[in-house]
Amino acid sequence: MSNPRETANHFFGYLRHKEIDFMPKGRLRWWLLGLIVLGWAVEQYEALKNGPVLVYILADFDKTLVEWGQVAAIAGIVYSAGAVILSRLADRWGRRPLMIYPVFAYAIVSVCGALSTNFWTLASLVAIGSFMMAGMNPAVHAASRDLTPRMGRAMVYAWVSLAFTIGALMSTAVAAQTLPIWPGWRSQYWIAAALALVTSLIIFIFYRDLSLRIRGQILQATQQGEASTQATHDEANAYELGREVYKSPRLWLLSLVIVFWALTYVTVSGYVPTFLAQHHGLNPATAAGVTSYFWIVFTMSVFLSGWLSDRLKVRKTITAFGGLSTGSCFIIGANLPADASQSTLILVWSLTGFFAGFIYPAWCAIYSETAESISPHGVGRAFGITATLSPISGLFLNLGLPQVVAIWGWSTWMMVAGLCCFCVAALVAVGQGPWLPTLRRGPQDEASSGVL
Repeated sequence: MSNPRETANHFFGYLRHKEIDFMPKGRLRWWLLGLIVLGWAVEQYEALKNGPVLVYILADFDKTLVEWGQVAAIAGIVYSAGAVILSRLADRWGRRPLMIYPVFAYAIVSVCGALSTNFWTLASLVAIGSFMMAGMNPAVHAASRDLTPRMGRAMVYAWVSLAFTIGALMSTAVAAQTLPIWPGWRSQYWIAAALALVTSLIIFIFYRDLSLRIRGQILQATQQGEASTQATHDEANAYELGREVYKSPRLWLLSLVIVFWALTYVTVSGYVPTFLAQHHGLNPATAAGVTSYFWIVFTMSVFLSGWLSDRLKVRKTITAFGGLSTGSCFIIGANLPADASQSTLILVWSLTGFFAGFIYPAWCAIYSETAESISPHGVGRAFGITATLSPISGLFLNLGLPQVVAIWGWSTWMMVAGLCCFCVAALVAVGQGPWLPTLRRGPQDEASSGVL
């Protein structure tokens, strides 16, 4: 077992052991969190690398956007299956294996993709990659929670969001810088393979899980924290009481937020570079560069919104503000002329990214608090509702977007994405919590920002 004094004297002392048998603090905690973010960001990059070069893929294989949408829809179903099959392995095998092997496997998938000679081979590899990413997802979230048991609720979700946004930013930024040098989609697969190989090696060498003993202490502390603010129930009734979340119409309505938000989010990550190339006539490298501004601003915005949400405790107001303003930006972008200047496009998509950052962290916090107000024993099952509903957005997006674009054009779909953001703003009204900040924080307010 690790010795905290040994690690204090030597930063990398923890590497001498298979697990960390103390609660990491200070620089070591942030180092481990950084490794988690790195692994998940690269995995996101691997999944999103097709977006900036989709126009090349379609042209190379003589396929339509409708056919690609069908492939993406199937990949979404495979992802859901992977989540069901692999989600239990993070607790059985630990977080570390599921943060190493999926990234390494993606390196192999990317090499095979770069060598693909037909469209359906590439499509199969996209589906295989989705399955593996589903296995890494629970490990990343569980590992992040292990290391941040007492961080502010919205800030934890902002930290997890950082990996999503960095991965998306990498996909557009790398394409913007390298496509002028190596045109075509295959170059992005070779770059992705090299990046995944290096990342899996870094995690293999430097990342260690917390021991079961330490994770048990965190769980025990969490349970004690909940007991201080919730009525105590005997263990036999706890599971049954958790089922109350399934009976709450309010929670089901609030769960629909993830459907509308995911549709908007994946529109940006998967299709905006193609929109800019086909509708505004930008070359793929420039289109990727413009989209990068969305992710750069979004990355900063999620932390600002998370900090405001934890400080002011007005989750509904912040989420609704993000939904209304982001939806307005989408509608403005949809109505820009096709020959709009590059600077105008950068401005609009930067503003869209800024406002979009106000949606997810605050919504996760209000969702968690709403579930706890119904039953503190059903929070995990409440988030299971969102995991069940979120694939709906992927199917609707990947099957619906190509049809809408083919019939009515890209502008119509961007209007649809904007309306989805307005739905987000409307649905958060059913969540737990005030619209306006309180001047003083009482015991109940303190409890709402308690242990995660």
